Amino acid sequence: MNIDSPPPQIPYSNPDTSNWRLYLELLALTGFVFPFGHILGPLVLWLNKKDTVPQVNEEGKKVINYHISWTLWGVLTCGLGFLAWIVITLISIIKAANSQPFKHPWTIAFLK
Repeated sequence: MNIDSPPPQIPYSNPDTSNWRLYLELLALTGFVFPFGHILGPLVLWLNKKDTVPQVNEEGKKVINYHISWTLWGVLTCGLGFLAWIVITLISIIKAANSQPFKHPWTIAFLK
């Protein structure tokens, strides 16, 4: 080992911004406690942090669009889309926890 060489650099992840996507995804679970909590939870976080944390602005729009879209799909399918919503939401939470990208399927872009 060469004494003059610098130690290997470890990628730095800012703790203030690294978990916002996970928080947005987890807030969807408030829909099991409060009516429309799956939309209102991420919406409140997005409205509070969108101007200070760029990641919240981008990811928040995607998450809110996803939940609004799937609420509409659930109404149009008379509730049959509910199981698909649960599965997709759980997958998105797992992907967010592992910092992996995830594109929410069948989402209408209400917020741009």
